[in-house]
Amino acid sequence: MTYEINSTECTFCGLCAADCPSRIITIDKNSQTAEIASSGCIECSHCAMICPVGAVRADGEQLQSYPAGTAEFASSPDAVAAFEHLIKSKRSVRSYKEQPIDPDDLKAIISAGELTATASNSRQVKSIVLLDNDVRKASLLICGILKRVVDIGLSPAGKMLIKLAGLGRYGAKSLLEDYRTRIEDTFKGSSDAFFFQAPAVVVLTYPAKGKRFGRTDCALAGENMMLTAHARGISACMIGFAEAALFTKKLRRKVGVPADRRIGLVFTLGYSSRKYYRYPKRESWEA
Repeated sequence: MTYEINSTECTFCGLCAADCPSRIITIDKNSQTAEIASSGCIECSHCAMICPVGAVRADGEQLQSYPAGTAEFASSPDAVAAFEHLIKSKRSVRSYKEQPIDPDDLKAIISAGELTATASNSRQVKSIVLLDNDVRKASLLICGILKRVVDIGLSPAGKMLIKLAGLGRYGAKSLLEDYRTRIEDTFKGSSDAFFFQAPAVVVLTYPAKGKRFGRTDCALAGENMMLTAHARGISACMIGFAEAALFTKKLRRKVGVPADRRIGLVFTLGYSSRKYYRYPKRESWEA
């Protein structure tokens, strides 16, 4: 992506140069010149976003302006209250209706991830969306892995290993037997132990080498995507074990992850079959 300044429209106010994280913009009022260096740009869009007159172009085009009144509404009491409600009312839903995700909603959810700020604007996150039968295949794959873990956990040696690892609460016999039953039901097709028969599963990935903060970037993008889904009446649930279970390149390839990428986040998407009426109670972070 190439950013350039249209000198015939530029007022040489210097806002873009002051806001540029890479400090690669030169503004000269005397000579009436404005230039963005060809190297060093991290393509964050700040220069084009902050320009009052839209003189900065991205690949020859102006960025889309905020709709009229949006900026004022975003800081209004009603908007703030609505946003806080979205955050506080978002639940990790584990029961879904047999209803496919609306394509426009899915597109908006993916877009929210694409627009999320990332470390150094690396934009290293990519998404894989599993739908319908692909969700079922992924669930069966993970169930096969968990079945082996459960079988080990139910053995005397496995119980000792779980205890030594500080995971005692996961080693209770009743819990492991419940998992085994859910796994068996998943293989039979009467249940879904991992994705809860959600119509869609999103897998966020990052480069295996060369980039830092990949998992953090996936978490940031995923939260924005799940909040966007919630705003559109679509529920979500992070599936931590799915990420942990797909620990080899061979396993990751089976869900479409390229060999040079790792999984940073996995979450379901679907229309909840349950309804919630109150906010959760949490301990305060105050010291």
